[in-house]
Amino acid sequence: MSEFPPGDLLDDLVESHWDTAARHAWTQYDQRGRGAIVFPVAPEADGERKPLRYLTFSDEEAAAEGSFSKLYELIRTYDPETQVVIAAALPDDRTVFDIYEQAPSPPDA
Repeated sequence: MSEFPPGDLLDDLVESHWDTAARHAWTQYDQRGRGAIVFPVAPEADGERKPLRYLTFSDEEAAAEGSFSKLYELIRTYDPETQVVIAAALPDDRTVFDIYEQAPSPPDA
């Protein structure tokens, strides 16, 4: 995975898995509120892929000031009808994230 810059890897995940991410984002938004879809990039020890996760913030004050403040800002401001905040947890413990808008929109995915 190191041959790809982190942003390119995230773009590739979105291109390859938009329908799944958008559908999951809309379902989770409906059930839990604003959040981000998290793609775990590294496989489990047994070679299986980890499932998508949905990250929400319960302590808004801490989120706004902590190390994930930029991610929190994206989650706070995205339009769930048309956009998805997507993050990737990289094998080297870095996390990359951004807002994406593609077709179909999350409610239609």
